[in-house]
Amino acid sequence: MRLRTQFAILTAAVTLFPLLFSLLYFSGQSMPRDPRIPTRRFIETVAGIMKERGSLSIDDIKRAGEASGLPVLDAALIAPDGVVLLSSFRDLPAGTTMQFVDFVKPPLMMPGKPRPELRLLPVDETMDRSPLLLFDVQPFWTKQDVRYRSFVLVASFALGIFIIAGVISLLIVRSTGKAIRKLEEDTAIVAAGRLDHEVTGTGSVEMRSLAARINHMRIALRDMITRRMNMLIGVSHDLKTPIALIQGYADALADNLDADEETRLRYIRIIRDKAGQLEDLVSDLIEFMKIGEHSDAMEETDIGTFMLALGRRFDEDARLLGKRFVCTIAPELAHPDAQSARRVVMNRLLAERAIENLISNSFRYTGPDGLIELACAREEGGLVISVTDNGPGVPPSDLPFIFDAFYRGSHSRQESGHGLGLTIVKAIADLHGWKVEARSRPDGASGLQVRLLLG
Repeated sequence: MRLRTQFAILTAAVTLFPLLFSLLYFSGQSMPRDPRIPTRRFIETVAGIMKERGSLSIDDIKRAGEASGLPVLDAALIAPDGVVLLSSFRDLPAGTTMQFVDFVKPPLMMPGKPRPELRLLPVDETMDRSPLLLFDVQPFWTKQDVRYRSFVLVASFALGIFIIAGVISLLIVRSTGKAIRKLEEDTAIVAAGRLDHEVTGTGSVEMRSLAARINHMRIALRDMITRRMNMLIGVSHDLKTPIALIQGYADALADNLDADEETRLRYIRIIRDKAGQLEDLVSDLIEFMKIGEHSDAMEETDIGTFMLALGRRFDEDARLLGKRFVCTIAPELAHPDAQSARRVVMNRLLAERAIENLISNSFRYTGPDGLIELACAREEGGLVISVTDNGPGVPPSDLPFIFDAFYRGSHSRQESGHGLGLTIVKAIADLHGWKVEARSRPDGASGLQVRLLLG
């Protein structure tokens, strides 16, 4: 469950609780506030006692009130002719006669005492001349009761919100804390150098997503270290041979082992060639290591203009090398009006270097009058730039590995190079988020086709 969802549940619970609390509380208080029901029950109880015993007392009346849920403060039983039979009112003693005006303006109010809630009802409505019952009802809630009940209401309300928020927050904190501790344990193992250890995420979706990202970073770091180790091994191998040859021929020159001037000059040429190979290798390595520094120099480029400029440039190079070169651009990309279809975000210098490496690779491995084709078209997956030649090609078993640094296949076309040209192409493609693939010519002829899928 997402952390956002958990806090949404917490917010909803804290918001809905007051509504539910109020609904339950006030629905439970609505019935006792209506005095008609307990009053009716009280009169029925008093009438029952009078029929059963034939007489009443003030205590009987008050007990009947308590039993009926009606708090009776004072009461008086009055005959139909107005004679007071029983009374607990101080200003209305038994034996006196009560007039109707006494009920409208009762002399029963005392200074400092709240106005009485007097009610005058017949004891038994079935009787023609039923005695009347005059009684004063205590307030259901006194001011003190109101304060107490209000305090209890607010306290219960606050306590309920606190408990709900506390429980849900505790669950969120426990889940998050457990997930963080697990991440700390796993990342500590990875930091110790065990890059094969998988970081497992628990808890919320965000924590599991974070663990997945750490795993991606771990795998990328492991692969990068592996590639660097392989590169170091390859560099060591490619440096060792020319350095050994340079050292051997230099020792021969120093020891005057050369028989004649022609041999000495040949040794010097070999040393120069090997030194040039070392310089080219070091340059390629430096360029490969600096590719990532250009990651922020991206800009929108007109792919049609870009490809036409490269086509003219490589056409001149092909004529100088005695090769044939063809540049093909899809009509919808070459037309000046197709502006939206021609815009591609790229680092122009790096993209030129990638295509230049592919073209140079084809120049190197095609014979005299060799054919190199540079094409740009829009396919279902997006823009595709391809370089196709009619050279010896690459065996299918070597195709998946030709972009690896210093790779040497069973019949590799990299024998005269350093194995970094196609690796640089792959690195530039990865920097742009493009894909690069190598395959045999689709027409079945001998040769290689490398495709840059721009998306």
